[in-house]
Amino acid sequence: MSVRDKGVLVDSDLVGEVWTLAQPGTDPVLYGHVEISPKGSFPVRSLQTFRITYTVGRFGLDDTGAIRVMLRAMGDSGTLQTDNPTGDNYVTAATSSGVPLEVSYSRRGAAPRPRWKCLTVRVAGGFLREGDRIEIVLGDTSKGSAGMRMQSMVEPNFEFKVAADVCAVGHYTAVPNTPNIAIVPGEPVYWRAVLPSLRRPGERFHFGLKAEDKWGNPTGKAQGRFTFESNLPVAGLPDKIDYDLGQRGMLFEGLSAAVAGTLRIIVRDQDGVTVARSHPLVIQDGPHGGYWGDMHGQSGESIGIGTSRDYFEFGRNLAFLDALGHQANDFQVNNAFWAYLNELTAEYHQDGRFVTLPGYEWSGNTAVGGDRNVYYRREGRPIYRSSHALLTDRSDLDMDANDANLLFE
Repeated sequence: MSVRDKGVLVDSDLVGEVWTLAQPGTDPVLYGHVEISPKGSFPVRSLQTFRITYTVGRFGLDDTGAIRVMLRAMGDSGTLQTDNPTGDNYVTAATSSGVPLEVSYSRRGAAPRPRWKCLTVRVAGGFLREGDRIEIVLGDTSKGSAGMRMQSMVEPNFEFKVAADVCAVGHYTAVPNTPNIAIVPGEPVYWRAVLPSLRRPGERFHFGLKAEDKWGNPTGKAQGRFTFESNLPVAGLPDKIDYDLGQRGMLFEGLSAAVAGTLRIIVRDQDGVTVARSHPLVIQDGPHGGYWGDMHGQSGESIGIGTSRDYFEFGRNLAFLDALGHQANDFQVNNAFWAYLNELTAEYHQDGRFVTLPGYEWSGNTAVGGDRNVYYRREGRPIYRSSHALLTDRSDLDMDANDANLLFE
């Protein structure tokens, strides 16, 4: 199984991400390596302390040279700061040799997309040799801070991407290994019973049940034995189910209601207590059914988080949707990712149950037409980008549609 099919790590080969082409050298040992402690899994919105240790490589780190710890743009983790030792998200940094450092943080502008959030640690007098270390403490509690606040959404592979300007020329080269942690759901707080909104008599529908933490993340920390009660007869709906520990959701498919009306399903625990009540599903004759979809999602291969496979899995099996589209910004979609997205939409599409539309976001500047969603009826169609702003492969540059009129053509 390849990295991209594990549904955990974002495959770097699928990410349109540009690093400087002029580098001091190509051997990874020139740039050092980085480690993080502690490793493992950490609950959403918890307060934590992490130590990132950068060991200087063979080139050393020259006076005014720097390293950067870069975080993805999307996410609501605490804003790093260096001014208030008693406040949340306080950051410190020191060298093993005593050479002084300057530490600064920028939420945007210091690092390239998609890693806009950037902590810069600069050598401010002297230099570092191979084997010297810089220790960065994120959420330093030594002077009263409670720690670094984790984001509110689950992310199996939250990365601390590190790059080094070893020759102090303003060009940063990614350090080969990328420390990462897992941000996991909290304790279950809510049960959610999910139905679609509109169906015709006899038309199939599905029903979803899941437990969520207080931030809306499906969590596998819930279990129970439940009964289902519906105010209209529902073919295929079980009377009772066991919800096992470790599950993040249960999906009941192929259901139908033969008579018109407004359907609700009540979920009760083994003591008869109501834990969830679905919203209404209207069963009525008419020319159309009603369907829910998320048609503009992104993932960690572009500006979002998580993998594109995570996105399709979540949409179908945990958001209980009927339709899904992935709309990565075109100038960040390399040809390998475009091919993989088409593979995913073909894999997850199910006629009459789950519709996937291959596509992308044409991301032209406002002056030439602004963002446009492009959806195809089938896989294997070309991608006409607004530009190649983050793509080093220029072999298909002549296919770009640089303004909206060219896109329409």
